[in-house]
Amino acid sequence: MEHVTSQVSEVAYVIQTALTPVFLLAGTAGFLNVFSTRLGRVSDRLNEITDLVRTSEGFSERRMAQLSYLRRRTLALEASVVLATASGLCTCLATLGLLGGAIRSEIREYTLFWFFGGAVITLFGAFLTFLFEMMTAARSLLRQIAEDQEIVKKQM
Repeated sequence: MEHVTSQVSEVAYVIQTALTPVFLLAGTAGFLNVFSTRLGRVSDRLNEITDLVRTSEGFSERRMAQLSYLRRRTLALEASVVLATASGLCTCLATLGLLGGAIRSEIREYTLFWFFGGAVITLFGAFLTFLFEMMTAARSLLRQIAEDQEIVKKQM
């Protein structure tokens, strides 16, 4: 009876340990949702401006500057999505490593270290690229506000 209780305790411990990375995975999925939603909105705006520039009446230096700015934001968001996806993959591999190690009664710590470390590092990279995108958007917003204030001053 003690042996069965011991095995149940070991299995419960493995399940608890394997669930820990799942919380990281859930958080990463939430960030991926935010990144991909923003990417979709920026891409839609980029396509809209590109269509305007292709017509003869829509070409202006301001529109070209907007295209350049939107392309930078798109690249930053694409990098965020790729890095967050890589983080999710590493987290899944760490979870599988925990479960596989428990089944074989041997867990290779260095494998878990690299998978979990990779998950944290790539998620950190995703945050950095997202921060760059947010700062780019904020800078553009401030520039737009300044331009609008100049237009209002000229009209008065």
